[in-house]
Amino acid sequence: MRGMRDHIRRWQSVIGACLGGCCIATSMPVVHAVPAPETVADVRRVIQGDADSLGASLAVLARELSVLSSRTMADAGDERRIRSAFRKARTQYKRAEGIVEFYAPALAAEFNSRRQEVDDEDAPPPSTFGARGFPAIEELLWPSVAAGHADSAQHLVEAMGPAVAHVREIAAAISPTDAQVIEFTRLELVRVSTLGIAGFDAPRTGDAMRESADALDGVRSLYAAVGDRWPTRAFERARLDSGLMRAIDYLRAHPDFESFDRLAYLAEYGEPVARALDSLRRAIVATSISMPRGLRADVASPYAANAFDARAYAPRTTPPSSRELVALGRRLFFDPSLSGTGRRSCATCHDPNRAFSDGVPKATSVDTHGAVVARNTPTLINAGLQPAQFADGRAATLEDQVIEVLRSRAEMGSSVERVVQSLRADASYSRQFARAFVDSGSAEMATPIRVRQALATYVRSLSALNSRFDKAVRGDTEQLSAEERRGFNLFMGKAGCGTCHFAPLFSGSTPPRYVASDVEVIGTPLSPRRPATLDADRGRAQIDGRPEHERAFKTPSLRNVALTAPYMHNGSFASLDDVIRFYDAGGGRGAGARITNQTLASDSLHLSAAERSAIRAFLGSLTDTAVIPQER
Repeated sequence: MRGMRDHIRRWQSVIGACLGGCCIATSMPVVHAVPAPETVADVRRVIQGDADSLGASLAVLARELSVLSSRTMADAGDERRIRSAFRKARTQYKRAEGIVEFYAPALAAEFNSRRQEVDDEDAPPPSTFGARGFPAIEELLWPSVAAGHADSAQHLVEAMGPAVAHVREIAAAISPTDAQVIEFTRLELVRVSTLGIAGFDAPRTGDAMRESADALDGVRSLYAAVGDRWPTRAFERARLDSGLMRAIDYLRAHPDFESFDRLAYLAEYGEPVARALDSLRRAIVATSISMPRGLRADVASPYAANAFDARAYAPRTTPPSSRELVALGRRLFFDPSLSGTGRRSCATCHDPNRAFSDGVPKATSVDTHGAVVARNTPTLINAGLQPAQFADGRAATLEDQVIEVLRSRAEMGSSVERVVQSLRADASYSRQFARAFVDSGSAEMATPIRVRQALATYVRSLSALNSRFDKAVRGDTEQLSAEERRGFNLFMGKAGCGTCHFAPLFSGSTPPRYVASDVEVIGTPLSPRRPATLDADRGRAQIDGRPEHERAFKTPSLRNVALTAPYMHNGSFASLDDVIRFYDAGGGRGAGARITNQTLASDSLHLSAAERSAIRAFLGSLTDTAVIPQER
């Protein structure tokens, strides 16, 4: 108990430090609201009630499982009672999810372990988590309840007992400020509008919409407790409450996972309630909690224009972007003198006319002594919005990636140091470096770090998140055809694509904090013509040596994917139709490949030809090449 209390206080001190000095500036005066004692008592009472209800629900589930464990076979009545008890318990957790995830994300993993980032220095990396809590129990109770699983499920339920006690500790320890209330609400709205409607937490039960409603209901009850603290903001509070209620009603009125209209939910309910919350934040002049995350602190939702900040993934020493720095980076990007042969530039493989990819399975090597390019060339559009670079995630930043690419014998056959020597002999480059780094205070113009910073800054400028899909979610739903709209629902629903390619970046960068990206094992074949013969590339395991990461690769963004064929890390799939059929069949294992650590489900999705066509059509709506330069 003491450890959890200390953790909560440490987390609050981090938030407090952000409130004190690293928040995004606004034109409004900054107000640091001190919570009134009676408000704190009301919030604590709500959380305590949720914890008590969760504990009681888990006790009922444990009792039902105990009864089943004494039998040799489960009957229909057993299954009905146990599943009902499970659903009631997870409802109670969902009601408290926003608070628990915000103040103690490592504790949240005890209830709901999944592939997620954890903002907790005491927690292990996300990829080390096994299934725990409700997801692990769900795997034992669906698709059928077996008596032989009862003991295992009961142990998992009992293991959550201490976590419930820790939730009570949270209730006793927190003193939420205005900014904290707004922020944990915002993150929960993000969680529902990205993970929730994709069924990330409920892959087997089909309860995603109901559980999303439960999560919003928990938020609404907390606002009922804190609402009187903002007596002069009655209009904004009423607008938020109405928006939450409308979203909850829509989710509960349309519980079927496969037929749920996700575009309608986002455009007509999810985004309006996010904007209502942002209006309340502005009305009460609450300081945004700014932390190093891709999702900006002062935007309503990840679907909003300019929602993401590429600098969040840059080293702290990276200078602010400027017209001069971007122009320098762009010149370097198109300059073949950066390569050892003097005949290849970055743009040779990252061709703007091909959405900064190259259209071939693997680029031709510049090395005449046998070194080959190992992997397919990815697009650079939105590459700055990734927590890690390269298919195996070996580079933490774009600046690190520059080093790797330049010194690769097959790709550029050069080095940062060699490039600097060449640039220093060019007077026009010296003048351009001086203009780009005018505020650096150093007379030395071209340096290795500045070359890296200039190239990385240019790549970060290639952010494009204003496709027809984006415009549709923001309210102009006519931007999508009926087939594209159906494809989006299939992508986020029946096909399960949205549980790895997370909206709205459609990459592995995980909502709601977007600070990490996990790797996946899908069993990519050497060729679609030989689907059971796996490609030999070890992927992430080549970097960290972990058996579970054999053939594991970063989940790429699907933005502009219609323009960037061929696909996969080895370029083995020539078309999106090939890719969709591969996933539909259950990946490599579904095709008969011997692979024991595949993270992609190996059973067929049973997609019809029309459904596969609709998914392909939706992917086409993610095309946005606004950042492609019109002239060199």
